[in-house]
Amino acid sequence: MEIAIHGFWTTKAGDVDPQKTLTTPVSDSRFFYQITHDAKKRQKVITKIFLDEQEISVVHEWLSNDGKETNFFDIPLQYRKKGEHSLKFQIFAPASEAADAGPRDKIYESESFRLIYTE
Repeated sequence: MEIAIHGFWTTKAGDVDPQKTLTTPVSDSRFFYQITHDAKKRQKVITKIFLDEQEISVVHEWLSNDGKETNFFDIPLQYRKKGEHSLKFQIFAPASEAADAGPRDKIYESESFRLIYTE
């Protein structure tokens, strides 16, 4: 399966504009991303989001047959510090079909994106 995340953005989910580098004030906590894929059937994936190599969010989502899923994550206050940060996404297959199943095999890892927080 081909799968990718090409960047992230802030403001509104519907304003899809993936960026590899984003400069924003530390007051911004919510960010959006879009998974593009070629899945032909509905399947669950688990996305882990890392800021400066620290896991900050885990999102359970379903890949539909339209080839794209848009979702969001929040950066906790303690990680919102002025300066440059690295942001990375990892996508995993679930360990089972159970609703609460955790991650099993890593199927994708994004490049490192840059988040620059200003005051």
